[in-house]
Amino acid sequence: HGRDRFCRPCFVIRLERLIPMASNKERIVRCVIFTLEYALRYVMVPGRVENWVVLVDFANILSAVSPLQTGSLASAAAALGTALEKVYCGRMSWLKILNMPSFIGRAVNSVIPAEKKEKISFPTDIAAELAPHFEPNQLEQKYGGTAPDLEPHETYPFRFFPNCRGLEEE
Repeated sequence: HGRDRFCRPCFVIRLERLIPMASNKERIVRCVIFTLEYALRYVMVPGRVENWVVLVDFANILSAVSPLQTGSLASAAAALGTALEKVYCGRMSWLKILNMPSFIGRAVNSVIPAEKKEKISFPTDIAAELAPHFEPNQLEQKYGGTAPDLEPHETYPFRFFPNCRGLEEE
C-alpha cells in the first residue's frame, strides 16, 4: 500500500487476514511470492527503485488465532522466511513489526538472524515512527496516514498514490 519517500513500495502484511490460510503454508508462500513477483514486474524501476519496505501488523491476532493454530502459523512463517531469503535476498530495505503482543516479542526476536536485526524494528508509537518515512497520503489512517483503511476485498488490485516524495507540483 503506497510508497515511502524513496519511492519504494510498502507491503502491509496483516497477520489476522492470513489466518484462513494458516493450515496451508504452501498457499501462504504462493500468495506472498505472487505479490512480490507482481512488484518486481510492475512496481520496481530498475536502477532507481529496487527494494521494498514491509509493515507486519499483529493487530487482532490474539482474538483471531486459537492456541491450536500457533504451530501451523509458526511453520508457515518459517517456510515463508526461507523462501524470501532464498528468492528475494537483499530486496527488503526495512521491516517494522506493529501491534505485536509483548509476550511473543522475545520469541519473534529470537528467530530473527543477527545480520537482519538492524533492518527490523518494533515501534510502539506507530504514527510517529512511520511519519518520517512516508507522505501522509501513502499510508492508511490506522498507521498515521490519510489514505482510507482498506477492507480485505479492496487490497487487490494494488493501489499506489501520486506524490510519494512530497514534492511541490509545478
